[in-house]
Amino acid sequence: MFENLGQKLAELKMYGATKLTSVKNASWRTEVYNSCLNEIGEKNYGENLPGNLVYLNKALILDTLRPALVKFSRDELGKQVNPEDIYNVCRLVRPGQISEGYRGHFDSHLFTLVTPINIPNFGEVQNGGQLHYFPKARRHPKNEVENVFGKAKFKKFNSASGFETLAQKTQRNCENFVDYCPLLFLGNTTFHGNAPVEVSSTQNRMTILTHFFDPSPKYGVGKMLRILRRR
Repeated sequence: MFENLGQKLAELKMYGATKLTSVKNASWRTEVYNSCLNEIGEKNYGENLPGNLVYLNKALILDTLRPALVKFSRDELGKQVNPEDIYNVCRLVRPGQISEGYRGHFDSHLFTLVTPINIPNFGEVQNGGQLHYFPKARRHPKNEVENVFGKAKFKKFNSASGFETLAQKTQRNCENFVDYCPLLFLGNTTFHGNAPVEVSSTQNRMTILTHFFDPSPKYGVGKMLRILRRR
């Protein structure tokens, strides 16, 4: 997963996003899928499920990627971060869940890693939850006020037509993850959202979203939203 990590981080700095080595044949992927599927229930999101923690350890996220991103934060972004500040979420979208489509946003954390766990067969459907992302759609917010207003400014793009409009102004990438290559991007500067999973799909779409290091203060909007989700 982390082959040529130095080169990948150089790509992250230059382009705002980079693809890592495929996990399609990873021995832990089926275990993580079955575990999270049993634990998440009827929800779409599960935070720190036992299956999530299996993933963090067996994929070497904590031992390999975390220290590299701590160093990147300091050397490239000029930010001292708390290495323990990791927000790890399982996202499960079932066929026909249209409400999960085109919910575009910026993350509050500096880095976001999207790891495909189970991806629908795109030979069967046009929309299988593929990720649309716009690297470097805004600069790193200097403070929480700029962060909040920056997020609000992009709310008008939260629709399929909005994504098309934004794509005329800002570079858009689309990742369907059929190759099972995880995507690492700068979370709080990359506007991103998923297409829905069509009702005709015969498969769930599961990804693990690992967010690293929220630079906002304790009262920041990202922390408040995460508290509300846990209620």
